[in-house]
This record gives sequence, C-alpha cells and structure tokens, in this order.
Amino acid sequence: MKPLYIISHVACSRPGYLCDYLDKRDIPYTRISMESGDTLPSPDTLSGLVLLGAPISVNSDQPWIEQEIALVHDCVENEIPVFGICFGGQLISKAFGGKVFPSSVMQIGWHPVSITEQRHLLFNGAELPDVFDAFEWHEESFSLPTGAMPLFSGDQPGNQGFLYKSCLAVQFHPEVTGEIIEEWVARYEACVEKPLEGIQDHREMLQDVDNKLAAMRQMTDHLFDWWIAQTRAIG
Repeated sequence: MKPLYIISHVACSRPGYLCDYLDKRDIPYTRISMESGDTLPSPDTLSGLVLLGAPISVNSDQPWIEQEIALVHDCVENEIPVFGICFGGQLISKAFGGKVFPSSVMQIGWHPVSITEQRHLLFNGAELPDVFDAFEWHEESFSLPTGAMPLFSGDQPGNQGFLYKSCLAVQFHPEVTGEIIEEWVARYEACVEKPLEGIQDHREMLQDVDNKLAAMRQMTDHLFDWWIAQTRAIG
C-alpha cells in the first residue's frame, strides 16, 4: 500500500490521535510540513491525503495555499481520498467553489455537533448518538460546494462537515489529544483568557478531558475506519 501523506502547516498543528490510530493498524504514512518548506507529494505516490489545521485563513495570500488547492484537485481527478480538518476542510470547500468567511461566533472548546440524515454514507449500522461533543478551535466557517453532502452540523456555525467526491471535510478536530489541547491553550492564551459566547474557560476545556476525548472517539474511530477503507480501495 502506498503511504498516506499528512500535511501540517505549523508545528503546533499535529496529527495527534490520527497517528495513534494509524500506528495501531500498521498503516504507512508520511508527514510533511509546509512551515518547514517540505515539497508537496505527487498524487501517484500516495493512497490518501490529510490536510491539518492552521492559524490563518485559506483566503490569505500564502503561495502554498494555491499549491495545496491544486494538489486537492489532482487527487480528486485521480479518485484519491482527501481528508481535511478545520483549515483543511475549509480549503476543500474553497477548492470546489465554496465560500470561507468569518463565523458569527468564534468557537473554542467542546461544542455539540449533530450527525445529519446522511449518516448512512459513513456510519451505516453503527450505533452512534445523534449528537456528540466535539473539540473546536476556529473563527471562520465554510459553505458547502455545489453537490456536497452535509454530514455534520452545529449551532454556530451550521456546517461542520461534508462529503464531496473523494473528499471528506470536517470543521472540528478529531485528531486532538489532551497534550495538544493543553499546548493550544498555553500558546494562544489571549484567545481563552476571557470566556465569551462560543469560547470556553480553559479550566472547563481541560476538565475531565480524557473522558471527553474518549466519548468523541466513539465517533472518530468510525470516521477514520470509513476513510481508511477508501484509501485501501485505491492503495
């Protein structure tokens, strides 16, 4: 099987639990960093592509953003699965005609996310709650590209994830670990020093974090299972 490629954009945005999941299943992957100036892969060298988060907008003028959009298009043309998380999901939306814009409420912390009526596309037969608490950290949202199937929704913002051709995009962070959350809270202390609508107090965010992560991963593992099955189909 060709390796998955996992693209990080800054050092603090790590694949975390996704790597734990892949390692336990002996699934090969290669990590590259745009911050470090790594070269993007060619579609014929990979079985799937993962795009992680970033503390910037996909509408900014970083040259590598257009390069990643071009890579996503090449992957879709070759039916290679792409998985976008937060910034990565927003990039997929923009790549196929969706809009990325400031959310009405910045979300940081644990927030309820609903699985839509299209749940059968990913979770057919799985016993999952209709609503789960997901970890969020974003100030922008996205619209759905024409033809995309909504998978997850929330109150603020409404769109939390979709399927489009060979792309899976989510706004929340299924990859986080307790260590990653602690690092983000420390690094971006100014964002969480005062609780606001949509922004949890950092103590509330970290309280009982292991159980919160375990509950989210009941859904996350099914999500990863489905996506990895798509990569194996072409790998």
